[in-house]
Amino acid sequence: MKSTIFSFITNKNSHKFKDVDFHDFVKMNEMGLSTEEISNELGVPKSYVTKLSDDLRKNY
Repeated sequence: MKSTIFSFITNKNSHKFKDVDFHDFVKMNEMGLSTEEISNELGVPKSYVTKLSDDLRKNY
């Protein structure tokens, strides 16, 4: 039963997860690209780029 629920959740949310090259993200951020430009370039939602930016500012 556990694996069935896990599989369902994983499959349902799999489109939300995408590997992002952190070095590319940092470089684009340092170049001054907007959140929208970065999200378009990396193919991820703007909210994800915002979260990465916030985490970068908070932790580094």
